[in-house]
Amino acid sequence: MSRSFHIGLSLAASCSVFLSLTDPAVAASADDTIVVTATRSAQDPDRALARTSVITRAEIELAQAPDLLELLRQQAGVDVTRTGGPGAQTSLFLRGSNSNHVLVLIDGVRVAAAGTGGFAWELIDPGLVERIEIVRGPRAARWGSDAIGGVIQIFTRQPEGQQLRAAYGRYRDRSLQLGVGGAEAGLGVAARRVGGFSAQNERGFAFDPDDDGLELLSAAAGGSHPLGNGLLGWSARISDGEIEFDQGVSDVTNYSARVEYQAGEAGGWRWSGSSALYRDRLDTRTAFGRSENITRRIQAGVQGERELTAGAFWLVGADAWQESGVARNSWADSRHNLGAWSGLDGRRGSFDYELSLRADRDQLFGSAVTGNVAGGWRPSEDWRLFASAGRAFRAPNFNQLFSPGFSGLFAGNPELDPETSVSLELGADWQFSSVAGLQASVFQTRIEDLIDFAGENFQAINLRRARIQGVELAYRLTSQHWRGRAQLTWQDAEDRDSGQALLRRPDEKAGLSLDRLFAGGHWLGLELVYIGRRLDVGQVELPSHVLVNVRGGWQWSESLRLEGRLENAGDRVYEPAFGFNAAGRSLFVALNYQR
Repeated sequence: MSRSFHIGLSLAASCSVFLSLTDPAVAASADDTIVVTATRSAQDPDRALARTSVITRAEIELAQAPDLLELLRQQAGVDVTRTGGPGAQTSLFLRGSNSNHVLVLIDGVRVAAAGTGGFAWELIDPGLVERIEIVRGPRAARWGSDAIGGVIQIFTRQPEGQQLRAAYGRYRDRSLQLGVGGAEAGLGVAARRVGGFSAQNERGFAFDPDDDGLELLSAAAGGSHPLGNGLLGWSARISDGEIEFDQGVSDVTNYSARVEYQAGEAGGWRWSGSSALYRDRLDTRTAFGRSENITRRIQAGVQGERELTAGAFWLVGADAWQESGVARNSWADSRHNLGAWSGLDGRRGSFDYELSLRADRDQLFGSAVTGNVAGGWRPSEDWRLFASAGRAFRAPNFNQLFSPGFSGLFAGNPELDPETSVSLELGADWQFSSVAGLQASVFQTRIEDLIDFAGENFQAINLRRARIQGVELAYRLTSQHWRGRAQLTWQDAEDRDSGQALLRRPDEKAGLSLDRLFAGGHWLGLELVYIGRRLDVGQVELPSHVLVNVRGGWQWSESLRLEGRLENAGDRVYEPAFGFNAAGRSLFVALNYQR
């Protein structure tokens, strides 16, 4: 099977991989065989010239994380802030950029809200996730708008066989996961109900000492089927829930679906075409009134790949999306975007290279041209050095364009230009043993025309500038009996106009996860998370803190496993954001049945 045929397999059927932890050797050998997000093509991880990491299904099962926050904040360059308990609004900052500067995809579908440009991370249950690919650095030349800090793609899970998992934890946290599937299709369902705790404390602007809970029901399905001389793949997911917060409650419905056809080879080319839809509705009721925000998006694309010479591949593609947004009693509008791109990826001797160029035409702001260039050199089999440069942009969101504001203040501006960035990176990889390796990166990103509500009557204008520079170190261990990750990130994210640090992004962060796998399917693991000092709203400085988590599992039989996770084992009291509470020491236990 040719390399290009793996493009369709990876995007349409990547969720079909099922990793059982019954045998620890299986978990240890579950390596990242291909990644697809960095170049929109199947690629060995050691060839990617964009810094890429993968959270596999095996690692998700080892971690037993109740939500994506616990998985993502262990990754280098990723800062996550949640304003309260489970289900509360979660913001993710990738390499110090803004939370709407990361392109989020679910099975290839763009899932940002049209109004804010952000994504509701709290709505994705880890039990429905097969793998997560995190690409750091600009990827606009392949994907278009939003990919200034990088791209995070979530691949939903297609179970094989049958699975049932029931869990209970502190704060009346109850969850149930069901999965069933075969070789061609699978379905997963997850339900979670949490009694919760007060989202805010006395320092919060809307403090109410009642418990703020969560009810969430999610489902994901997918499959792949031979059709003609190609492969038809499909995926669909939905989340529906109620999220409480101090003095308010939100009802949310969020779903997406995608179909892709990967054709057989014709004239040396492999072609694929896809179409998708996304819808999000957020209905919020507070003591100050009611709001409803709706996003509708449809997208389609086609891409082709051809091997020019041994190890050199040429990709071309075009994609388009049309989105509409509604903020009830405020604004309603729509727009479309058309993009065309081309990329060249290859290896010649000890050198790797990547070139890409893209042009976008947005209905509202006009045209944008972006590009990437990268090169890598392998002085030996154990070492690789690389350098890259890229340009990216983010189109203004609908709130920034069309919001009428409040009594004439803080209004949007339909004349806004897109935010733009230029990024540079130097990196080194050292595979010092067959089971362990070290990665290091030095990067800088300059962002221009940042949008701020700082014009006349606080209207949105292009004004601010930011400079983000930093260093990332990442270590990975994958052996028969041990699995581990460690990361250390130093960054300086500065608003160049005020000289102040960008909010909620610490200068230093570190993480460690280490699991010992025993014969018979048992394991015991440890997580350490260090978050440095950071500025919050009102220039309040929040102190640093360290969190310790413990997890483990005991395989009772071939099909039944007892699992447990202890979060914040030291019962550390801290504020993830100014005026907001975090969970104390919390124990979760679960029974997992799969056959």
